[in-house]
Amino acid sequence: MVSRARVIAICLAVASLFFGSTAVAQTQIKFALEATEGSLNYDMVAFFKADLEKRLPGRVRVDILSGGQLGPDRATLNGLRLGTHEMSLIASPVASIEPGVGVFEAPFLFADRESVKRVINSSVGGELLRRISTKGMYGLSIGELGFRVITNNVRPIVTPDDLKGIKIRVPNTPFRSEMFRHFGANPSAIPFSEVFVALKQGVIDGQENPIPSIHGGKFYEVQKYLSLSNHLYTPNFFLASKVVFDRWQPELQEAVRAAARAAAEFSFARGAELDLKFLEEIRKFSAVNTVNQKAFRDASLPLYKQIGEKSDKNLLDQVLQMQR
Repeated sequence: MVSRARVIAICLAVASLFFGSTAVAQTQIKFALEATEGSLNYDMVAFFKADLEKRLPGRVRVDILSGGQLGPDRATLNGLRLGTHEMSLIASPVASIEPGVGVFEAPFLFADRESVKRVINSSVGGELLRRISTKGMYGLSIGELGFRVITNNVRPIVTPDDLKGIKIRVPNTPFRSEMFRHFGANPSAIPFSEVFVALKQGVIDGQENPIPSIHGGKFYEVQKYLSLSNHLYTPNFFLASKVVFDRWQPELQEAVRAAARAAAEFSFARGAELDLKFLEEIRKFSAVNTVNQKAFRDASLPLYKQIGEKSDKNLLDQVLQMQR
């Protein structure tokens, strides 16, 4: 016969297991990311994870699914709408759901990060987040992917003519393809996760991305030239699935928004730091050159009207006004 004391001990042990598991129950946030560890994107999400888990200790766990584990950015955008995962950090492809983001596709628009931050922190940035939040997901904050530069295996790019005939990878956005066609290149939309192999096999001659993304993707290992064009500044959007977000408690919602804002702010200083650090490493593999900014800027002017018509002329005019 089991003693009364033994029964009590067993009951207490079972209760401890039950209530203990309840006490540590966590909200899991699957964070889909096409970029890999070592990139600015990954650093931003890692910052978000640490910040959010510090705000709600033991109550939330962020699992970073990097390297395109849940598919390329276009697929994860659809996944957010369906609620198959909770969050993503996505840059250029956001223009496919909100054309207004295309104002950032106006080439040679920004002189430095401070001019970019003025736009992001203005009513323009707020309006873009509001519009995105009507597309089955919430736009939580806007951070940095960075100033884009060009790499290739054909020749250094100094003037627009140097791009003629070069097969270049671009993200899946009509604005970018149009820009490079305008300069005489042959753009091809390829998912980021497939770019290294495409470069190595010669399917494409080059690509354009911010320096931290080039470093994270190890593209410099298979590219002879890097041209510091800074032709575009690409913003990065912290996005949350509306299906999932609306089910969360208000305290969790506010913590997620606050952590996304903090990670976005972190990204600007981190991006500048990584630009300097990684460029020095890339110089060991690729020849680095500057470009003729005036020649490119003059050649870009006809694109502004097209971009305004396809994105949002009013928003683009506001951005141009802030650059004067």
